[in-house]
Amino acid sequence: MNVVYYYWTSITIRKEISAILTIASCVDTWKLFKMADVENILHMAISETDCPRLPASQGFTIPTIVRGEELPQILLDLRSIKAYDWQSVVILYDDSLGRDFVTRVLTSLTIDTKELTAGGAAVSLIKLDKHNTGMDKTSIKNTLSTIASRLSGTNFLVIVSMELVTYVMETATALRLVDTNNQWLYVISNHKLNNKSVAGILRNLKEGNNIAFLYNVSMSGVDCKEGMKCHIEEMLDAFSKALDAAILDEFELAGQVSDEEWDAIRPTKLERRIFLLDIMKDYLIKNSVCGNCTAWQIKACDTWGKEFKTSSTSEFSLIQVGYWRLANGPSMTDVLFPHVVHGFRGKSFPLISFHNPPWQIIERNKTGGVNWRGLVFDIINELAKSLNFTYTVIVLDNGTNVLGNNSNNSNEISYGVTYTVPERVIQMVQNKLVFLAAAAYTITEQSKAMVNFTMPISTQTYSILAARPKELSRALLFMSPFTYSTWLCLLLAIMMMGPILYIVHKYSPVNEYNGINVQGGLSSVYNCIWYIYGALLQQGGLYLPFADSARIIVGAWWLVVLVLSTTYCGNLVAFLTFPNNDKPITTLNDLLSRRHTVTWSITPKTFFEYEIKVSNEPKYQILYHGSMKDIKNLEEMIRNIELGKHVHIDWKIRLQYMMKEQFLSKSTCDLSMGKQDFFEERLGIIVAQDNPYLERINLEIKRLHQVGLIEKWLKDYLPKRDRCFKTKGSSGVNNHTVNLDDMQGCFFVLFFGCSISVLLICWERLFYKYQKKRDRKAVQPFIS
Repeated sequence: MNVVYYYWTSITIRKEISAILTIASCVDTWKLFKMADVENILHMAISETDCPRLPASQGFTIPTIVRGEELPQILLDLRSIKAYDWQSVVILYDDSLGRDFVTRVLTSLTIDTKELTAGGAAVSLIKLDKHNTGMDKTSIKNTLSTIASRLSGTNFLVIVSMELVTYVMETATALRLVDTNNQWLYVISNHKLNNKSVAGILRNLKEGNNIAFLYNVSMSGVDCKEGMKCHIEEMLDAFSKALDAAILDEFELAGQVSDEEWDAIRPTKLERRIFLLDIMKDYLIKNSVCGNCTAWQIKACDTWGKEFKTSSTSEFSLIQVGYWRLANGPSMTDVLFPHVVHGFRGKSFPLISFHNPPWQIIERNKTGGVNWRGLVFDIINELAKSLNFTYTVIVLDNGTNVLGNNSNNSNEISYGVTYTVPERVIQMVQNKLVFLAAAAYTITEQSKAMVNFTMPISTQTYSILAARPKELSRALLFMSPFTYSTWLCLLLAIMMMGPILYIVHKYSPVNEYNGINVQGGLSSVYNCIWYIYGALLQQGGLYLPFADSARIIVGAWWLVVLVLSTTYCGNLVAFLTFPNNDKPITTLNDLLSRRHTVTWSITPKTFFEYEIKVSNEPKYQILYHGSMKDIKNLEEMIRNIELGKHVHIDWKIRLQYMMKEQFLSKSTCDLSMGKQDFFEERLGIIVAQDNPYLERINLEIKRLHQVGLIEKWLKDYLPKRDRCFKTKGSSGVNNHTVNLDDMQGCFFVLFFGCSISVLLICWERLFYKYQKKRDRKAVQPFIS
């Protein structure tokens, strides 16, 4: 092994060099590392304190640190491996951290160089004045009160003596500075955690805290070896062992193949560097003695899900996540804040739910177990993935009885819509027997007095369920082109025009000086009326008046007949093409305008019923007091709605389910929803009032809203659109074929006319016989 020594850093590292050992400043160390890394040369460095270590996969670094001053280097090492990645941090410290130490700690947190992958943080310094024990709590509280409460995502670095740790924890919790988003790292340099101190820490932990402890476990004694010479000897010894192992391994392999094959498969310099590093690390871990007395331990608090986990390990605890030694820096067995990265760490929580489609759909499977799905469970599945937990479901049948997965209960689960949250659900959430209730419920201020809610997962509107407008009878279709007032005016015109034509025709002097006989024809009022009626039917008559005055009247009447007949024919075609439907009930105003002919009902115990009950608006008061309160039979109510006697008010989504069930049972579309959507209700998932994870849950629900998953899931559970949801298009009515129903009125008129004719002819025959009989009985004078 050829060794070359240099006393300066302005050198050129040759390619044939296998490793370099440097004892230099931080700047020179990194400068030489970059030069050596180009050639994949193993770099062993002894550098000054507060210097970022070389990448663990490319080199080996030992900083020269005065014992007792290793904290800045520890914070820098943790930052180098991204144990924490803080954009900002609030540093709380007491007199145990000297003034020069404060500057070094700030530098380790804020320095921003290319050698560090984690960026620097914005730092706020707050000093805790240490007084007597009676003043500690007051001083700490006054100091921490200057920090705005509920700082979401704020990071705290607390460097205090062990006597102040519990005070700081207690005060921070009281000021609501500890939550699921804030991170607290306590550094204790003067004390090792024992059973007593751990018990004090555990007493101040709360559900959802993110707290870690870094404390000094260094030892002192004659057996503790330190110093640069010790580290150099130990590092070179480890390197010689690693090089010896590498040479033996390569010689053994080279002896089994030819020289040409060896040149093809021999390890590269990068592979050799990795091999040497692995051997050195294993050797130093087992045999290193230099600096081993200087050590720090890192523990994190396991607090998430302890209040809801139904197991014997439901108490808070401290878990070992890593340690720090001078020779190899931080060795992490877990992340610094396990809950920030791993959420609930795979814990299993009980949830409670009940059947209420489409939010929660509870179904029995073929084996007698219970399956659950629905919008709420889709959201919970995403929460379980993002927060890393599993769950079991306690299913309530009709809101009271618990159904297990393997229940042998013979009662079928009710599929009726649930309008209220069962009392047992509220109690289990309040008592924290479940993590949350997998149930969607209306968010109201009254309900928040008992439980809390997530942000809205959906907004539901109310609508009206009424009978589908039916097509009106077409028996009198021939009368539809004109209104009744028009028909009445037309009848009066016929009755008036007959006498007027008679008077003008009879008393016109033209007949006298022309010597025209005015007997018969239009000289009778009866004939004039029939002439006017025949003209209306465009049939004309046998006689025409000779007088110009009468002819003008007849001509004017023919013009009126032309307009009337043209208008009638055009409108009749339109009425034949476009069927006339009954007037539907589509809005609340339509319902109230027909309140004397139909009844209505409102789903009981809903927020809408409560709001209209306390409303001062007259319309809502009429709606509430006029509604039927004793609707018990759903099938009977649906039948009354189909007959047009009743109207039901509920969520639009529930009305869609009712329409779908009616269509599946009868294959008819007798129900329709109103066009007006009113009174929005926001629905949220039920959680406990002091659930610390509500903000994290809300963030996940917000993300699901933003990507459109919740809207997509809800549409998947809604009833599929069928012909009952469709309206007739214009193409269907334009191709309408006239059938017997359309023309039945014409046949009724014909039948009615024939019937009257038969009656009249019978009356005429009877009258004729009566006249002949009377003439035979009468004594006739004899005329010779």
